[in-house]
Amino acid sequence: MRITKRTLVPLRQSRGLMAHRPDRAWAVCYPEPGADGSSKLGRRYFRSRMEAETFCVQKRSELFSLGVDANNLTDDIKRQVLSCLQMLQPTGRSLTEAVSWFVKQHKATEASVTVKLAAESLVRRATADGQSQRHVQGISSVMSIFGRAYGDKLVAEIKGDDIQAWLDAYRTKDGRPLSSVSFNSYRRYLGLFFAFCVRRGWVRTNPSGQVTVRKVMSKAPRLLSPQDLRAILSGTPSELKPAVAIQAFCGLRVAEMARLRWSDVLINPEGGYIQVGADNAKTSRRRLTPIPAQLVSWICKQRKADGFVYEAGKGSVDSLHRAEIALRESLSGVEWGRNALRASALSYRLAQTKDAAATALEMGNSATVLLRDYRELTTPAKAAEWFGVEL
Repeated sequence: MRITKRTLVPLRQSRGLMAHRPDRAWAVCYPEPGADGSSKLGRRYFRSRMEAETFCVQKRSELFSLGVDANNLTDDIKRQVLSCLQMLQPTGRSLTEAVSWFVKQHKATEASVTVKLAAESLVRRATADGQSQRHVQGISSVMSIFGRAYGDKLVAEIKGDDIQAWLDAYRTKDGRPLSSVSFNSYRRYLGLFFAFCVRRGWVRTNPSGQVTVRKVMSKAPRLLSPQDLRAILSGTPSELKPAVAIQAFCGLRVAEMARLRWSDVLINPEGGYIQVGADNAKTSRRRLTPIPAQLVSWICKQRKADGFVYEAGKGSVDSLHRAEIALRESLSGVEWGRNALRASALSYRLAQTKDAAATALEMGNSATVLLRDYRELTTPAKAAEWFGVEL
């Protein structure tokens, strides 16, 4: 910038310009700072000389004040400013923007707490808000695992790259990486955790949004045949048979079945229903699932006044799961995966009703999932055979 005696002096413009642009009758050249910290010459136009003179007075006052402040800066501070400007130049950001961002980050870090303390607070909040036991357990489990790596670190210090690296590197007890479904589930719980921390002011933004979502390949569930069901029921021990039968005919999930009590098995002269409570259901919504006639007559002979239907498990999902794994391994020639009884019951029930919305209400699923994964996998004739299997 070259400052001359014409800088900060009102300059009258040519008559030709004034005729076309009366708002540019007077011009003032003045020094102003550039984005890189250097000075450059700016220009402002005015309609009258008085407006131009007023502007010159204001600018001279600003320059005098700036000059006094600049003279008070030490050489070390000036060198730091120049160094910072050089580092910021490739980003296109100003020094003011950089300092403002740092101050906000610093305040967030000072107000932050450790991951361990934040996780404990979230679990207490979810419990107090009446979230389902299953949901609270999910939060507690994932945050406990995440806490082993980052429990003592401040929430504000966790970045998206940290979460991504941890999820990519995590291995289960048997040494396998997370499946795509588990990966997305862990990511969802961590997103819930950091969203809670944002609301508490412990972190400015939710870093989980930077973590990629893995694509899950949708596969149609393998249906058990009526012949498979006969083989399963004939080989099932007596203490496990009610649980297996209810899953096969009423489509309960393993977790729902493990917690089911005899008081939730409702039998009346018109038929029967399985009552799945909101605290037991995966979707946290109470539902009534009809019991087929073939099962009603058999279950009336088995039911007790109260207690868990699978008494040996005492409400433990793992216990029922292990019992069913042992049963699968003892049955040769039957390919039976986890929740295959539910998937089969759901498919045959949909073929029987041909009503996705009604079947979804009974089975605790969504009509969208039913139509996507279960439609036209079997026929009404096969469904009649399935629900007609004798116990």
